[in-house]
Amino acid sequence: MNKLTASTSKKEKGMKNLIFVASTFIWIAMMIFIDKGILYGWFASDMQINLLIAFDTILGIVVIFMFINLLKSMDELQRKIQFDALAFSMGATFVASITYSLLTTAQIVRDSETSDLILIMTFCYMASVICGQVKYR
Repeated sequence: MNKLTASTSKKEKGMKNLIFVASTFIWIAMMIFIDKGILYGWFASDMQINLLIAFDTILGIVVIFMFINLLKSMDELQRKIQFDALAFSMGATFVASITYSLLTTAQIVRDSETSDLILIMTFCYMASVICGQVKYR
């Protein structure tokens, strides 16, 4: 592979990464907008809310397939780092969700929110990816 092809390939991967990150950001921003809109009564009808939720769900599914394609384009080491991070964040969120459920049942946590678990998953995933990048540097 010559330098021009390698450079083009890196640019294409960089663009794919950027599109994935932007899509994920838009999906999460949309979810926050819908959540706050429902909470503060910004929407005129239930139909409007249902359409927004359906659109956000479809966007989430698109992001999943984009992530799968992104994983396929990664080299073996990057895939290992990603899969390790996914496994750690899923396991940590599983344990946290059981603990959170027990705390809610015991009425120690009064207002449980699913978004709390999503935050735990996100931070565990990000921290694990960073640790993996440092470990295999």
